[in-house]
Amino acid sequence: MDVREEVRARVEAACGEEVSLDEVRESPVADFGCSAAFRIAKKNGRNPVDYAGEVASKMKPSGLIGRVEAVNGYLNFHLNYEEFARRVLHETNSKGQDYGRGKRKPGKVILEHTSVNPTGPVHVGRLRNTMIGDSLRRILSYAGFHVETHYYVNDIGKQVAIIALGLKEGISPPTDVVSEYSGYKDHEDFEVFFTYVSANRKFEEDEGFQGKVQTLIQDAESGNAKSLDEITGAAKRCLLGQQKTFSRLGIRFDVFDFESDDIRNGSVDKTMERLRKSGLFKETEVGSGLDLSSFGIEKQGGISVLARKDGTSVYLARDVTYHLRKVGLGDRLINVLGEDHKLEATEIRIILEEILGIKKPVEVVHFSFVSFEGEKFSTRRGKIAAVEVLLDEAVEKAAEEIKSRGIADESTAPIIGVGAVKFSILKIAPNKPITFKWSDALSFEGETAPYIQYSHARSCRILEKANVKVERIKLDECNFTLENDEEKRLVKALSEFPEKIEEAMKALRPDIIAQYLLKLTSAYGGFYMKCPVLDAQEKVKNRRLLLVHATKNTIKRGLDLLGIESPERM
Repeated sequence: MDVREEVRARVEAACGEEVSLDEVRESPVADFGCSAAFRIAKKNGRNPVDYAGEVASKMKPSGLIGRVEAVNGYLNFHLNYEEFARRVLHETNSKGQDYGRGKRKPGKVILEHTSVNPTGPVHVGRLRNTMIGDSLRRILSYAGFHVETHYYVNDIGKQVAIIALGLKEGISPPTDVVSEYSGYKDHEDFEVFFTYVSANRKFEEDEGFQGKVQTLIQDAESGNAKSLDEITGAAKRCLLGQQKTFSRLGIRFDVFDFESDDIRNGSVDKTMERLRKSGLFKETEVGSGLDLSSFGIEKQGGISVLARKDGTSVYLARDVTYHLRKVGLGDRLINVLGEDHKLEATEIRIILEEILGIKKPVEVVHFSFVSFEGEKFSTRRGKIAAVEVLLDEAVEKAAEEIKSRGIADESTAPIIGVGAVKFSILKIAPNKPITFKWSDALSFEGETAPYIQYSHARSCRILEKANVKVERIKLDECNFTLENDEEKRLVKALSEFPEKIEEAMKALRPDIIAQYLLKLTSAYGGFYMKCPVLDAQEKVKNRRLLLVHATKNTIKRGLDLLGIESPERM
């Protein structure tokens, strides 16, 4: 329920001037405040204090507006909470789990996220990509979009070729690395990772091995089916293990797009041919590519390289080809990329829009990286923060927390542990860095998933004890005279959910939902402490049961939009 829109419309009608929704904000001294009088008074050469007083006098209490006052040029609005609570509870409980759901929107969204290299397990540094991408899928879908998630498998290139040759030659895995991750040695992605470490060590030391890798890459890019199968086979084996991690996280992808497919069907060659015809294509000592300096892209060597001197394509050429493929698949393209890909994203945008004339823009959500307790990791050196290891540790620590607090049982440990990891990442705006700390993530107080999950479980317990069908409670069986500020605060927080869905959808920011859930559960905590439910007078009890039910549903839906489960007991 967008109360701000009702306030905006009332001000606009009273002053006869257009008023922006941005001019209506929550107020520390009222429910809402509007600053429009300052702008309009200045335009008409009026004193804003006097003008605000005149506008306020024209607005009489009605509907949701209980009182309007002018204070120092601001218009302050106090809600009629009796009517407000009635409307909010009607909407939340009539719509249930669909509260805040948007109407079906035209078109199709192609959302690409994660797309980690198939050289080993998914690691914490890239987990943020997956969390943001999956949450955006959920938010956009709930807002009414048809969303199709894509995963771009980089199964061509030097790293995968090194692994493929290492597997072919039976290079022994490094005993030190295998020992460190012995509990995961049967996982396909770890097996590939072990081979990568040992094969990469050989690649750095053995010129003969380097030559074989280069030959394998050239043969594959020339369309040699056997060489392509050798390289892509290694990547697919790694992806098999990575998918098990995604499944454990509750992440699904609709389509896996393989980089090698564009080699097999000649699409990369066709893209290169189109780009050669542009006046910006150049051959240099570093290879061939595009001079994008006129667009502000200054690269060492003078070009954005598309192909090496030996004619093999680089990732940029294949990525442009992939984007041309995606252009034909949907009406809106969204990529989730690390901040280290900003330059490449800009290059792709320029090539698509300015050189190839593609009119469909690519929206990019850039994210900063996650550091894990300040440690640094390197797949090449055999030191990683694998998500599988992180999740096992999360479940273990959650079980310890459950036992020490004497709450729930250990069967909820996976839900609490995984939820803690996800929320600690998603609650922060994508462009801000994160240092992951267990002490923060698993706390049952403060800005954490367990705190929110506990509020949901607490709601379930109250409704269970009430032993009534809350959905059958009618509004005329309730007393809507709210006695205290805690109950008003909860009603107001519940009313904001649809607006937050819209805001997160437009900004492509899951943290907006996470921060909203913290606000809602904080309001619910105050309500729980000050507003008895089961022992209240009958009509007050009915109202509060509806509030508890609405809060439970909204928390559950909000957590689901973040990909986090809501246990009924904790």
